[in-house]
Amino acid sequence: MTDGSFSRAVQAAAAGEVSALEQLMRDDPSVLEARDADGHTLLGLACKAATNESAMPPADGTPQQHAAVDAILAAGADPSAAAYDGWAPLHTAAITGHVALMRRLLAAGASREGRLMGARGGSPLALSLFYAKAERVALLANPPFPDNLRTAAALNRPLERFIDGRELVASASEGTDFYRPISAFPVWQRTSSRQELLDEALSWAARNDACEAMATLVSWGADVSSNAYRGTPLLWAIYGDRVNAATWLLEHGADPNQRHDFGGEHHGRAAVALHLAAQYSCLGCLRLLLSRGADATIKDVAYDATPLGWAEHEGATEAAEILRAHRRR
Repeated sequence: MTDGSFSRAVQAAAAGEVSALEQLMRDDPSVLEARDADGHTLLGLACKAATNESAMPPADGTPQQHAAVDAILAAGADPSAAAYDGWAPLHTAAITGHVALMRRLLAAGASREGRLMGARGGSPLALSLFYAKAERVALLANPPFPDNLRTAAALNRPLERFIDGRELVASASEGTDFYRPISAFPVWQRTSSRQELLDEALSWAARNDACEAMATLVSWGADVSSNAYRGTPLLWAIYGDRVNAATWLLEHGADPNQRHDFGGEHHGRAAVALHLAAQYSCLGCLRLLLSRGADATIKDVAYDATPLGWAEHEGATEAAEILRAHRRR
């Protein structure tokens, strides 16, 4: 196989040129096993094209791009072949919430497990729950992998099997070596202490609107003001525009004006939840925060900007108008 054959196949898949793609695969079947510089296979790249490069919020590709994915699967591509960082086609479907693509990959034999970022717990399900997609990934959650405290909490499932008396059992922490989706998030020196596991599970529950699990975790000692990794539970609830979870946290002592770093290493420094609500147009949570006394004049450290400044920079017009109207009161 030449690099040209692989490049032409990738281009044909991205363009949804199914007939040309099928001919290329017949002429040179080795394109199915070839990889780009990052280790992505033809199938992996076709799945990215069919999801607009793993766009969030989800943005579907064309029917022809999805037909290209099906043609590659029909030609015998390995649906579990991952890139060098462990990112497999099913991770792409999971993070974007593309249920139909998940279903087709699973039908082709894609593994529900994974080693994203080299972590044993780096499964497509874990990635989707990190990014607040619990309601879109039922196909991946029966059974869940990894099956630990934070996964169960994010899925709002009973948690009692993870505790014995006051102590967490070993299975509560299994697979928590996965904690960041990409290298732009900083390394975390985990302790896996009881408190850390409870606080992390609370943040995963909050971003997935799992209020019953949140109540259980807090009753066991989880801290509503904790910042287990790159954001408080309130911050992560805001990220998913989870009004129910954000309301619960505020009613149980979360401070809407708590400053902290969050997200990728250079994303948020000494910012507040209102900054994130403004940036991502999380309008329900934006209105909630303002109604609960959030200070719209707070400036972050990285950009010395108010939430309005963040909204304007990101072109979040509705969020900016809400903040301007609040300022005029």
